[in-house]
Amino acid sequence: MNKNNRDLLPNEFESLEAVGEFWDTHSAADYWDEMEDVEIEIEPQRRRFPVLLKEGVYQRVAQAAAADHLSLDEFVNRLIVKELERA
Repeated sequence: MNKNNRDLLPNEFESLEAVGEFWDTHSAADYWDEMEDVEIEIEPQRRRFPVLLKEGVYQRVAQAAAADHLSLDEFVNRLIVKELERA
């Protein structure tokens, strides 16, 4: 698209919805001359693995985690590591 025939790229958008609406109807290829490089750091998140627990086991683990002031995830991870060290 010719630079003169395109809509102006707003300096700011009112909301994320406005950003989405703009880019739903425009191509970034028409705005390459206005783009600038940015650097971002992304820390990989932990992977999650679903594990099925019996209701009673879940309740006991949840109570034990709460008693130790730990999240359920942290408590279960510590419990598994401790058990693996014994194996």
